[in-house]
Amino acid sequence: MSDKELKVEARKVLGKEESGRLRVAGKLPGVVYGPGSDPRPVVTDPAEVLRVLRSKSGKNTVLLLKSEDKTLDGKRAMIREHQTDTITDKLIHLDLMEVSKERRIRVSIPIDLEGKPVGVDKGGTVEELLREIEISCLPDEIPGEGIKADISQLDIGDALHVKDLKLEKFKVLTNPNLTFVTVAAPQKEEEVKPAAEAVPGEIPAEGAVEGAVPAEAAAAEGEAAAPAKGKEAAPAKGKEAAPAKGKEAAPAKGKEAAPAKGKEAAPAKPEAKAPGKRKEEGRGRK
Repeated sequence: MSDKELKVEARKVLGKEESGRLRVAGKLPGVVYGPGSDPRPVVTDPAEVLRVLRSKSGKNTVLLLKSEDKTLDGKRAMIREHQTDTITDKLIHLDLMEVSKERRIRVSIPIDLEGKPVGVDKGGTVEELLREIEISCLPDEIPGEGIKADISQLDIGDALHVKDLKLEKFKVLTNPNLTFVTVAAPQKEEEVKPAAEAVPGEIPAEGAVEGAVPAEAAAAEGEAAAPAKGKEAAPAKGKEAAPAKGKEAAPAKGKEAAPAKGKEAAPAKPEAKAPGKRKEEGRGRK
């Protein structure tokens, strides 16, 4: 992949006010940093940076810096960070990392899925679980359009892992056992039993849908309930309740209460007539 040129200018005046003035003028402030050198403030065209970010290689594009400053001209760099305004979504800052042909770098590479799995024709669904992986490689070895993965042979339940990717030139930093794509089986729809249809103009009886009582059970309940009222309830009033009043309640008044007045209460009065005895005693004394 050939390097893309990016024009930059060195900044001598720093500060928030100067950065704001540059943004108003349509320029993008940034910084170039690298191993063994101090960060160098620069300014560039935001439109050129947007073209790089929107390309297929995106942030993995190796840039060849062009500048009147000899310390910057001819340097190779990559976009590491970029900041945008939360309201206008315009670029407001840029970080460029200097790279070397002999030094490996860590980059994230997107996974491009190719083909239609055979499991899709059987109702399966493609589930992409991992969209990119991290690798270590030289700047000139960075894939320009991502890593290709053929998924046309996947059936329902099949999956591909990171270790299944053909990456001979790169050192994979992502866990090789991670699944990045699978074909899931179709979900079975649960059968919903229709509720009992209500007759227009009628109010459904209680328990018509839930907890309904069968006709035979209702009849059995009716037969058990009727005898309880005619055979058990009536006799209870005639045989048990009436005798209780005639034999137990009446005798209680006639045999217990009346005798109490005649036998117990009457004899109590003669015993109280002590004066009669006193007369007899008086007569004897005379």
